[in-house]
Amino acid sequence: MFSIRQILKNGIHGIRNFLGLQGYSSYYKHYIDIDNARSAVIISIIVMILELYMMGYVFLHILLDSRLRTFYWIVQHLSAYVILFTGGLVLFLFSNNFLKGKTQNRVMGKVIMILFALLCLAFGSYISFLDYIKGEHILTFVAMEILIMGLMIWRPAVSIPLITGSFLFFFYLCNARVPASYATKVNLFIVWLAIVITTTSRFHQKTLEAKKAEHIENVNAYLGDAAATDEATGIGNMLSFRNRVAEIRNTDKEEFLSRIFLFLDVTNFKSYNERHGFDEGTSFLGRLAHTIQYTFIEDIVARFSDDHFVIFAKRDGFEEKIDSVRKKVIAADNEVKLGLKVGSYIPEDVTCHTNTACDFARHACESIIKKYDVDYCEYTTASAEDFARKQYIINNIDKALAEGYIQIYYQPVVFAKNRELCGFEALARWIDPKYGFMPPYTFISVLEEYRQIHKLDAYMLKMICDDIVNAPAKNVPVLSVSVNFSRLDFDLMDIEKLLEENVEKRGIDKKLIHIEVTESALAQNDTNLQDTLHRLKDKNYSLWLDDFGSGYSGLNILKEYEFDVMKIDMAFLKNFSNTPKTRPILKNIISLANDIGMHTLSEGVETEEAFEFLRSIGCERIQGYLFGRPMPKTEVMEKMRNGELLLPKKEK
Repeated sequence: MFSIRQILKNGIHGIRNFLGLQGYSSYYKHYIDIDNARSAVIISIIVMILELYMMGYVFLHILLDSRLRTFYWIVQHLSAYVILFTGGLVLFLFSNNFLKGKTQNRVMGKVIMILFALLCLAFGSYISFLDYIKGEHILTFVAMEILIMGLMIWRPAVSIPLITGSFLFFFYLCNARVPASYATKVNLFIVWLAIVITTTSRFHQKTLEAKKAEHIENVNAYLGDAAATDEATGIGNMLSFRNRVAEIRNTDKEEFLSRIFLFLDVTNFKSYNERHGFDEGTSFLGRLAHTIQYTFIEDIVARFSDDHFVIFAKRDGFEEKIDSVRKKVIAADNEVKLGLKVGSYIPEDVTCHTNTACDFARHACESIIKKYDVDYCEYTTASAEDFARKQYIINNIDKALAEGYIQIYYQPVVFAKNRELCGFEALARWIDPKYGFMPPYTFISVLEEYRQIHKLDAYMLKMICDDIVNAPAKNVPVLSVSVNFSRLDFDLMDIEKLLEENVEKRGIDKKLIHIEVTESALAQNDTNLQDTLHRLKDKNYSLWLDDFGSGYSGLNILKEYEFDVMKIDMAFLKNFSNTPKTRPILKNIISLANDIGMHTLSEGVETEEAFEFLRSIGCERIQGYLFGRPMPKTEVMEKMRNGELLLPKKEK
């Protein structure tokens, strides 16, 4: 139940709204001012045309027959017409300038409109009074009432008293001179009522339109801000960054060329997230974003992605600003060693696209990610060549696979006990018509970075299986082949389905396909990868742990996974003769593998000394240049035929 107080309050509020006495926003006022100015232009033109016509009418009668009108009548009417025409001209000039933005004085505009309205009322009352006492119609007064009510969006609190007062005043003048008939009184009341209703209705209609327009404007402004703002940090996103850079490019070319593109990457941020949680990580990025924005207050700043930011900065003093931001990043957490890597690119001409410039700066930054003593790098000609090659790889990987530019090279793996061939490792080599022979380190990491590596690995498995199936027809011994899989393969494709289609359905013995996964891939605690490997193990596929000991948590991996073979990283054999600690380390690794039931294979064996030592400590398989480099299939077949690769002896 509503209380009487609440009912009264609502009633008063309703009356205030009806009369237009509530407060209005600046947008509403501006909207109404524009509407008033447009109406004023139209009405002032109509009034000036009418008054010019009336003045012409008067002069015509003077020329044709001045006896029809007295001199006093001519002066009276001509003066009224000139005054009203002048008022219309003043109103037109001000309203037109207001619409063109030459003046914004809304108070003066209202004063001019009100004075013009009063002038119209006076004119209408005067002319119609003269007509009334002669027994003629009072249409001029009614026309002026309608005209001034259309001149502005009058609040009912003003329009109703103004209309009522002007009608009462006009009625008083006329009735005092010639008493009005009942019909005249009724007609005046009906006209008064019609004008009041029309004016009030027009006010509320325009108010509703203005509020709707304001709502739409606010929504558009919100959407515009949202579209240009990074949700997580509150600073500009790449859309706003590109737009603001484009403004400088288009308006001030010298200013554009005097600036530099910067790409910022927070190093070790993943560890910060793991330690403090995702929410705190997002909060940190927000604080960092505003630190960058405050430090580069005169520059254009945006979040690029993740923990990456871009800046279009003035060159003067940008190094000091970067150092300031870097110190705050480092000081943010004493336990997690955060850092800040920065790449830069200086635009050579104004045709440089913003996306390209940011990519150049990003590439320069990525080139120093693993250089712990370097925090800044500028994009150079060498960087440009490297970047161009990188883009070429991404753009041409599909064509390279379709045209056979990527070939399989096989590197022999031998048994340590008798040097007999026990299998091969399949390795990708890209022989490109433009760049020639491209070693794997030039394209494998690029394909992984751009999440295209699964295309290569799927292609490799298919081609290897083709070679195995076709081997008997070519009188070639069928030996096992180890196939490398990237960690990303387990996310980007269905490896189980791929193996089923290429191995199981084609009748290939699963023992001939060894699945290699690097130790570094397993260090990321990928649940999907772990589950997939367990299922492959259950299907009797042979799992090989590649690059063991390459600098990750290898012992923990040995506990969590069931691998058949441990491939010891070739780094252990680097400078073998001059590194005494290598021998006991290798001996203990081999012993550990034997204790947990894993077979062992050592990579990178290049000398007899290393081979003999590995054999002596029980390493079962050997791979390295001592027994053969990676080579094309045809060369492998030739070496097997001429005895350079010892084939395993058939069991009797």
